[in-house]
Amino acid sequence: MGARAARVAGRGDLSEARPDAPAKPTPVILGILNLSPESFSDGGKYSEPAAALAHAAHLVAEGADVIDIGAAASNVAAPTISPAAEIGRLDPVVSELMRAGTAVSIDSASPEVQRHALDLGVAYLNDVSGFGDEASYPRLAAAQTKLIVVHTLTGARAAPRDTRPGEVMASLQRFFDGRIAQLTKAGVARERIILDPGMGLFLGSGAGPS
Repeated sequence: MGARAARVAGRGDLSEARPDAPAKPTPVILGILNLSPESFSDGGKYSEPAAALAHAAHLVAEGADVIDIGAAASNVAAPTISPAAEIGRLDPVVSELMRAGTAVSIDSASPEVQRHALDLGVAYLNDVSGFGDEASYPRLAAAQTKLIVVHTLTGARAAPRDTRPGEVMASLQRFFDGRIAQLTKAGVARERIILDPGMGLFLGSGAGPS
């Protein structure tokens, strides 16, 4: 990912003329860093800490506000790795980035890895399975970390699925209504919850669902 954004104010931007207008939300750009050799897009390029850190520095220089790090591939053909192995891939990179003051997001569907990331004090957790492990909710509620809740029709692994485009919106509504209710009931502040509708093989085999 080349992390770059442009902000353009048009003539019709009334907030520039009205001091009482509510502040506009500022986009937060995530630079994607895959440590897994089996990653869809760049598997193996950044599996060594030195290469990963160099790429993270490049992403920050290009405008990334947060480095989103995944160490376990969601590729359905990839081997499953243990939480300990996932943490072992993450720790050398995360520790260096956090020491440098870089905001870090951990992309993991493993509750054990998520708890470890919370102990490290990362800024975001990104769960492609949408935080379905209710046993983790008290720990999530006690933290300040923002939660990226991903909607998926295939679970934590992206897999071929024959999905009609019309299914997606109804599924999104049901999934997010239910998950927001669960998390907020457990004590997670609503402003900490970020919704990701999902894309690609997490929704279906063709382009239509995305």
